[in-house]
Amino acid sequence: GWSLPILLDYVHQDYLNLIEGEHQPLPITSFHSSSYRDQSYENAQRYLQEHRQDNIDYWESEINKIEDICDLTGLLKQEKKNKVVLNQYDHVKQPKASTLLITDKVYRDLKNICRENGLTLSSILQFVWHKILSVYGHSDQTTVGTTVSGRNLPINDIETSVGLFINTLPLIVNHNECNLIIDGIKHIKEQTNEMISRSNVDFSQLSKGRMKHSLFDCLFVYENYPTLDNKFQGKEDLLKLRRTESVEKLDYPLTIVAYEIIENECVTLSLKYAGELFEEETIDDLLCVAKELLTQIGNNQVKAVSDLKLLTETQLNKINNWNNTARDFPALNTGSTLHKLFEEEVEKSSEKIAVVYEDVQLTYRELNEKANRLAHYLRSICDIQPDDLIALLLEKSELMIVSILGVWKSGAAYVPIDPTYPDDRIEFIVQDTKAKIVIANEKYITRLHSYDMMKIEIDSTLVNQIINTSSMNFNPDFHLSEHSLAYVIYTSGTTGKPKGVVIEHASVVTFRNDITYRYFGNNDSDTMSKAILFLSNYVFDFSIEQIALSILSSNKLIIPENPFIFDAKFYSYLNKNRLAYLSGTPTQMQQIDFIRLNYLEALTIGGESITAKVFEKLRRECSGQIRQVYGVTEATVYNMVYVYENNMKYKNSMGVPLLNTKAFVLNNSQQMLPVNAVGELYLTGSCVSRGYLNRPELTAERFLPNPFQTDEEKKEGKNARIYK
Repeated sequence: GWSLPILLDYVHQDYLNLIEGEHQPLPITSFHSSSYRDQSYENAQRYLQEHRQDNIDYWESEINKIEDICDLTGLLKQEKKNKVVLNQYDHVKQPKASTLLITDKVYRDLKNICRENGLTLSSILQFVWHKILSVYGHSDQTTVGTTVSGRNLPINDIETSVGLFINTLPLIVNHNECNLIIDGIKHIKEQTNEMISRSNVDFSQLSKGRMKHSLFDCLFVYENYPTLDNKFQGKEDLLKLRRTESVEKLDYPLTIVAYEIIENECVTLSLKYAGELFEEETIDDLLCVAKELLTQIGNNQVKAVSDLKLLTETQLNKINNWNNTARDFPALNTGSTLHKLFEEEVEKSSEKIAVVYEDVQLTYRELNEKANRLAHYLRSICDIQPDDLIALLLEKSELMIVSILGVWKSGAAYVPIDPTYPDDRIEFIVQDTKAKIVIANEKYITRLHSYDMMKIEIDSTLVNQIINTSSMNFNPDFHLSEHSLAYVIYTSGTTGKPKGVVIEHASVVTFRNDITYRYFGNNDSDTMSKAILFLSNYVFDFSIEQIALSILSSNKLIIPENPFIFDAKFYSYLNKNRLAYLSGTPTQMQQIDFIRLNYLEALTIGGESITAKVFEKLRRECSGQIRQVYGVTEATVYNMVYVYENNMKYKNSMGVPLLNTKAFVLNNSQQMLPVNAVGELYLTGSCVSRGYLNRPELTAERFLPNPFQTDEEKKEGKNARIYK
């Protein structure tokens, strides 16, 4: 600190005087040459006591400006995430440090910027550190504990006084991407000067009663203390000086310490951190971003804050490698639409069991013929064109699957409606979709009498006779583009009016190709089929995954009884059909006793966040592979997969993108953020849906032009949009 060089100066000079035989005790200061008393220190303490109330109102006002604390959780080690609050962490157990040296051209450029604009290196470094915290913490406001010397008091010789005058005060920065970089740095310099002039304050006196430590996201120290360099040059042998390393104990988990050595033309940034909380790689990443920002500020080619590039080349390459997901599936992707894909599975697995519902079993051939008869019937009663919609109001049975396939084969897309929906929600969906036909169970037809549309009772005697005995059992022969609609699923409407998400065949085909290959490998017709449970309600797109993995992949779809409960009969039914794969939400999984499932090989969890407690239950009861998935309806079921092998512990991870999907974490300016920074997730690729039905403004707001589309993608017409 400041006092140590002064004290050592006194000791060294006195020691040299002793050696040279000229010993005369030196006063600690020149203020009172006849006494060892440090009069300037005593005067300073008296001044501080007399003026201790001067700046209370100012700092009360400053603290009231603090609106947000940066969420730096993303920087923590995995096991510490959501368990540590950084601004309340005050006992560092494993102090560590990483260092960045700013030299050569970057240093000279920064010094030029300072001279030309009346800035200081300290203000530039503070600007960069606040910017980094803002980026990683996804916050428009950052508060950093900034250490000041406290020696700006109107006391003679206070600069050479030995004593503790320092104070650590909150420097609050509100970030505006529209500002010029130089203006932002100047503002920080002005704030710092004001803070220094009001540094004589005791935070314990403030009425808020908050501990000072909790006000800060982290600490910033710029060391500009007096040094003894060159003062005793040539006398090192007499003094027997030996440089040793020192460790400064800090109780802040993140502290940046900076100092300039002018004769060496360099600035050193030392990032001191709690080794028990942060990985060394994470800390090094922060310093690399700091160097990147300092380089851009120094070369003065970037003027606006919003134009600062936040990624180093190393991090950009890492993100590009993660997003290197483009792949073709020549062995799988031979059907352009979902029903054509199903028809190919029928060719390969005609006598395999496709669907099981209670005592009903349908082979692929039988299921295909029933769906064909329904499709021909639909086309005979209605002029169906691509993108026409047919509503389904059905409870679970094999007829639900026949209906979905029949709608696809007719050239239309289906809209699932839950029979438990209230009448006003059913009315909204029917009117919003303008569905030409509704297929319903007999018992629900009365709820549809008021609607002017064709109604088909799927379990009536007439329709049963058609789908079971009609001679029109061949595949309909008409061309349907892969970009035609496959289904429209309505979101829950918890954030407003329900929105119909419009999904094309191509998106589901790509999704199916990835998960089939990822989960089951090259599952050909000679392989014993896997049994998949149709657990999800068909109004949720998890049901699409279960359909894609089963009847679109030569596997078997097990439909539970309707309604079903998790009782002995349920487990017996699943074991009888050798259930191998199960997917659903954590809420659903908590109700299942996996120990009672004898053939289960893997399960997939998504739709809700999974907690460590739920995962521990699954790991304890299920010996197979567990997959954690993340996705949004607007981007086709799910888009990210994290796989837990047998002995892996819980990790709160979204995993890696599916093939032909790219994921970016962006800020409000649609800039790519560094790894571990908090931002908004954007998705692009074949997964991205067409948008929202009848909501062009909302579609334009959420489905944006992709700023990261490559030249090759532009040429191929791929990935033109990105979903926010």
